[in-house]
Amino acid sequence: MSTVFMFSGQGSQYVGMGKELYENYEVAKKVFDEADSILGYSIKNIMFNNEEKLNDTLYTQVAMFTLYYAILEVLKSHNVNAEYSIGLSLGEYGALLHNEVYDFKTGLKILEKRGLFMYEAAKHVEGKMSAILALDATVLENIINSVNGFVKIANFNTYGQLVISGEENAVLEVNKMALEQGAKRAILLNTSGPFHTKLMEDASAKLEDYLTGVELQEPSKKLLVNVTGDFYLENIKSSMVNQITSSVYFYQMVEKLIEEGVDTFIEIGPKRTLCGFVKKINRKINIYNVEDMASLNKLLDFLKEE
Repeated sequence: MSTVFMFSGQGSQYVGMGKELYENYEVAKKVFDEADSILGYSIKNIMFNNEEKLNDTLYTQVAMFTLYYAILEVLKSHNVNAEYSIGLSLGEYGALLHNEVYDFKTGLKILEKRGLFMYEAAKHVEGKMSAILALDATVLENIINSVNGFVKIANFNTYGQLVISGEENAVLEVNKMALEQGAKRAILLNTSGPFHTKLMEDASAKLEDYLTGVELQEPSKKLLVNVTGDFYLENIKSSMVNQITSSVYFYQMVEKLIEEGVDTFIEIGPKRTLCGFVKKINRKINIYNVEDMASLNKLLDFLKEE
C-alpha cells in the first residue's frame, strides 16, 4: 500500500471542527492548547463557537493549520503515516508541516502573517472567485481571453471543476458566458479576495520579506506542490511565496501520484472536498478522510484489514 496525506483548503472550515478529537484525544487537546498559547488568544474557542471569526481569513488559516496538526498527532498515535503529501492552496501548509519543513509554532506564526497579508491585499481590490462546473478548460480559457478586465483560472480542482479568480466585473462576465456555452453551474465563492492571481502581489511580497528571517528545512518526504502540480524540486520559500499568486494544479498532482502507484488517499481536514475531487479522477483507489471520530474509525478499520 502506498499512501498520501492530502490537506483540505480554505473554505471547508465549519464551526465545531476538531471538537470530537479535542474531547477524545489528549494529543489533540495538547495541540489546541498549544495553539492558544502561541497565538495569545483562543483559536479553539473561535473554531468551536464563532462562525463569523472562523470565516475571516485572519483566523481561518491558523484554525485550519491547528486542525491539520491535531489530526496528524492523532494519526501518529495510531502509527498511521504516509510517504507522500499534498495540499490544496492553504492545505499545502499542512503538507509542509508533515514534511517537517517547520515545526508547529513556526508554521502557525507564518500563517498568522500570511492571513494578515492576504486580508490587507484583498481590501484594496474589488475581486471575486467563482467555481465553474462541467466546462472544458480550453473553452473556459477562450471565454477568459474574450472579456475585458483581468481574470484567470486559479484552481484546477478536478476535470469538472475549475475555479476562476480576478476583478469582480470580469469574473461575473465569464460566469455569464460560461453558462451560455454549456457550463452546468457558475458559483460565486465566499472568499475575501481574488486569491491565486497577480492581484495578490502585495501579499506575496510581504510574505517573501517575512520569510527571509525564518529558517526552514528541506522536505523530509515526497512532496508535490501547487505551483507546478508536480514533485517539489527546490527553493521551498520561493514555492510558498509564488503560491499566493500562482494557479493551483490540484488534479495534476493527483494524476502524478496515481502514476507513481499511490493507491490510498487520506484527506486531513474538514469535510470531504478533496475526496470528492479524487473520486472524479479515479474511483478505484482507496479514498478516506479524517476530521472526527467516525471518519477516523472508518480509516482505522480499513487499515486493520490491509
